[in-house]
Amino acid sequence: MTALRGPLPMFWPVYPNHPHEPGRPATNRAPRAAVIAEGTPIALAMAAAFRITTIVAVGRKAQGSLVRNAVQAIPLRHPAQGGARIFATQLVQLDEEAQSET
Repeated sequence: MTALRGPLPMFWPVYPNHPHEPGRPATNRAPRAAVIAEGTPIALAMAAAFRITTIVAVGRKAQGSLVRNAVQAIPLRHPAQGGARIFATQLVQLDEEAQSET
């Protein structure tokens, strides 16, 4: 993996907890729409608090949540379900673009 050289990213998911099947914490499932809706204002407050001007949506759920809140975001492939290689490539490209802007 290439070391990032642009501005340091801050990762904060629209749903910052581990979604799992009830009573089975070792499982994984997609977060439900209601919890994403609850988490999005927190993610946006974090961005505002740290004066983040570039917002990246990792996955379609994050992107949809941000669109519903009128937030422009750069979409990246979520690394789960076989998307890790595409995500890593997109993240390096984003970093290279940030470096060229400074």
